[in-house]
Amino acid sequence: MEKLKKLLLIFFLILIALFIAIGTLENGILLTIISFVVIYLFVDKVKIKNFYIFLILFCLITKIISILILNNPILADYYIMLEASKKVLVHDFSFVNDYYFLSWGYQIFHVLYQALMLRIINNILFLKILNVIYSTVITVFIYKIIKNICNEKSARIVSLLYSISLYPLYLNGVLGNQQLGFMLMIIGLYIFLFKEHNIKNLIIIGLIIGVSNLERTEGIVYILTILIYLIITNKNIKSILKSSFIIILTYFIVNNGASFLMIHYNINDIGFKNTNPEWKFLIGFNYQYNGKNNKEDEIYLDDLNKEKDEIINRMTNFKKIPNLFYQKIKIQWLYSDLEDTFNVKNNTQFSNGLMNIILNYVKIINLTIIILVFYGLYKNKKFNKVYYFFIINLCIYFGIYLFIEVAARYYFNPQITVLILSSLGINKLSNYFDKKNKSFRHILK
Repeated sequence: MEKLKKLLLIFFLILIALFIAIGTLENGILLTIISFVVIYLFVDKVKIKNFYIFLILFCLITKIISILILNNPILADYYIMLEASKKVLVHDFSFVNDYYFLSWGYQIFHVLYQALMLRIINNILFLKILNVIYSTVITVFIYKIIKNICNEKSARIVSLLYSISLYPLYLNGVLGNQQLGFMLMIIGLYIFLFKEHNIKNLIIIGLIIGVSNLERTEGIVYILTILIYLIITNKNIKSILKSSFIIILTYFIVNNGASFLMIHYNINDIGFKNTNPEWKFLIGFNYQYNGKNNKEDEIYLDDLNKEKDEIINRMTNFKKIPNLFYQKIKIQWLYSDLEDTFNVKNNTQFSNGLMNIILNYVKIINLTIIILVFYGLYKNKKFNKVYYFFIINLCIYFGIYLFIEVAARYYFNPQITVLILSSLGINKLSNYFDKKNKSFRHILK
């Protein structure tokens, strides 16, 4: 009889919680709770020996389904690069004289990559499937990294969380350069963090990060992270200098060598160079648009001196900077501009109500993961030194995006850093629930 009373009490508590949760459906809280609970229970209850195989198959299936269901428009930079790739197929390189590529020559690498892939199979769906493969590899390496620095259970939970993360799923279909770029980067980082720092491995690391930077120019962030990490975690100055020198030298040889070949074969006159690096800062300090891309600032593209003067003018407007930074943090780290990123206003595939639920869910689950990062760092006094690498990386990204243009799509790389760091908090909570689960079973007995 006593056991029945306990079961009824638990039932009514669950029922009350369910009614409360239903009221939170639209703001994404219910879906976030369900996501964490289902993944935790799945990892806890379902014993999978070959988790690598399961993770690969699960990622491929979910991501392929997503690109088939989601009719994602290819917009802005991605559209420009896709059209240029189609021209390369017919040996038309006239696009290199367009202002876009004269200013941001580094985007040509992605153009050439897409053209090469389209030469194999001339279908946009093929490019999307390749992004699915790259995203799957990224997920596997997230699992491998966390397994090495935390434990198996946390690695499974985080990798599954990332595999159903809606924004990376969405990006697979818009033909961005994030997937290939970061797949290469995370492979290079894995070698750096877990393999011996001999000359061969250091050259491979520099080579991979260099090619990753050609695909998407975020290599300098990781080079800087590597330097600081080596200084913090390695007391041997000779080892620090050797590792840093070989990686950086290889990195610059790859990037400068690629630019030299571009110029040598008369594809363009600037290689993969960025001739307007100030543009990101001009946009980043636009107070009216909170550091987001806009049409109005394009008036400065014709006069670089005028652009530099306007940057100085904006950066010295100290009264407006605190609010600007606040708004940019919300956009970059809390997904506050997802409506624009997902092109919600022009989306006819889903109802407004459903889109609001999806967008709110993405924001809430992302906020929850960020909270888990801080919770884990607070609760864990000691942790694997590799976590310092991702703490440094997160701090660098945070600082950079205070000054340059922000957008939800730029969160692709930092999100993975945040997820890896969240494993500290997830591990703590997982251990707590494991203990409670044992206590709960004891009560029922």
